Amino acid sequence: MSNANQFEWVDFYKELAEKLLDYKDNRKELLENIYKIYDNTGLKLPKLGAVRPIRDIDPFTFFGLFNKGISNANRNKIILEISKLFGITATIPSIFDGIPLLNNQNATFHWFGGDDSDNDINVLWDFFESALLYVKNPSDNNLEILSEYFDIVINKKGNGNSKVTMALFWIAPDSYLNLDSRNIWYIYDSEKLPKDFVETLPKIEPKMSSKTYFEITKKVKEYVNSDESLFNDFKELSYEAWRYSEEVNKKIREEKKPKVNDESNNFTYREVEDVEKDLVSDSAYIAKVEGEEIKYLPYTSEDFFKEVYMDRKEYDILVDLIKNKKNVILQGAPGVGKTFIAKMLAYSIMGEIDYTRVNMIQFHQSYSYEDFIMGFRPSENGFDLTYGVFYNFCKAAEKDEEKEYFFIIDEINRGNISKIFGELFMLIENDKRGNEVQLLYSDDNEKFSVPENVYIIGMMNTADRSLAMLDYALRRRFSFYDMKPIFDTESFRKYKEGLSSEKFDSLINAVQNLNEVIYRDDSLGEGFCIGHSYFCNFKKDMDIDKALNRIVEFELIPLLKEYWFDDPVKVKNWTDNLRSAIK
Repeated sequence: MSNANQFEWVDFYKELAEKLLDYKDNRKELLENIYKIYDNTGLKLPKLGAVRPIRDIDPFTFFGLFNKGISNANRNKIILEISKLFGITATIPSIFDGIPLLNNQNATFHWFGGDDSDNDINVLWDFFESALLYVKNPSDNNLEILSEYFDIVINKKGNGNSKVTMALFWIAPDSYLNLDSRNIWYIYDSEKLPKDFVETLPKIEPKMSSKTYFEITKKVKEYVNSDESLFNDFKELSYEAWRYSEEVNKKIREEKKPKVNDESNNFTYREVEDVEKDLVSDSAYIAKVEGEEIKYLPYTSEDFFKEVYMDRKEYDILVDLIKNKKNVILQGAPGVGKTFIAKMLAYSIMGEIDYTRVNMIQFHQSYSYEDFIMGFRPSENGFDLTYGVFYNFCKAAEKDEEKEYFFIIDEINRGNISKIFGELFMLIENDKRGNEVQLLYSDDNEKFSVPENVYIIGMMNTADRSLAMLDYALRRRFSFYDMKPIFDTESFRKYKEGLSSEKFDSLINAVQNLNEVIYRDDSLGEGFCIGHSYFCNFKKDMDIDKALNRIVEFELIPLLKEYWFDDPVKVKNWTDNLRSAIK
């Protein structure tokens, strides 16, 4: 089952939990220690909130710093520094097999996405304290207090069964049962535990109640303490669930390993027809040149519906948001067509395909105010003041005030928003358009304003939980529009019918069922659902079978392996489902 050193982590984790409790009312020092840990190890501190430096942290997120999908080498570095800084006397663990880990894309217990409250972290500390107190004194009163906090925490956005129960298991593995997806599979579905016992267990629902959790915990503890059990405690049970799932996963990999002469693997990217991402080629819409004036073809809402699978009602809502708020962010899972829709939306509002009035950029961590507005750049004669892309765009719009101009920002949440926008925080507000301010590097005589006819459309992936979220000062200046997979819309159904492909229809049905599972998964959720853009731009005369094979093998299956890195059985089941859909 396991060796004597297998659970050397337990004493270390328990002692660390007690040490952390001392920081409940001294989080400033705790944060200082976190920075020291990463400075001393040379590792990069993961993004834990909307801004740096981190302003607060809960004890479970602290544990999550080294209990997620990182290498054992980095885990050892972090734990060694923790031992030094917190004065841990327990043996420093070197074996981590079987310890439940967080999904890297959802590795905090406090949601930093704008739906949180100032009291959320305090509640997590109270939950942590009540969990430790119940271990020391398992009275009915202490269980009642712990249960109350359990129900509050598990129902917070971003939390769920796996995260909350593994967190309890970290700090007291003899008292709290880990019910992550691996353990749930082992207990309920692996057939390794007696069927008559499993049938006595309560059914597990998303975001289970404390009553359900403690009832399961009680029954499983009674089982492991019985003569019928091969395990002595929760630790051994959790370790065996890990070991057995690794064994199953290894077998799966061997079975699926490509054979040299296996014709089923005999295809390459070059054999698959390229599917053009953007249906519109700007230059193709130039109708003619009359003198020095370029004429563009009209582009109406009807043209929009021919290319974008969106219901008219949703289109009208989105257009109304843009015209009234002037700043809108399209947010949704990767693959729902945010970038394409933003561009087509701009053309439909403008009424023509005029690419000179649409500018698209992408934010990244190195993007700066100097790139966006203005700044000094080195030149042959020293440094010259150069103007950024948004400055030039606004100046062009100012000279053409009768027409709409659209500035599109992809991955808007990846940039340092405060740094990039600078004093434009105020100027981009819809009721502040036309107001003038002095820019940081500008001449004393120059004032700058954001014209009334400039509209900003940003895009962000809701799956990017590890990235910086939007600065709250900017958040209130934007409207947010949720984009979801639209497989059930009338326009997509017509598109699907036009292809007349049974395999295409079968795969879409499989993906819709998969999205239901992703949506209910407490470590993923709606923001991780698979978008429809994977399946757009197919043509009836193309080799649809090969294109579908490419999407499944090289896009969807790798995505599932990332989503469920700790649940090989679920990956195998859905891999088989997707492959079966296109056989």
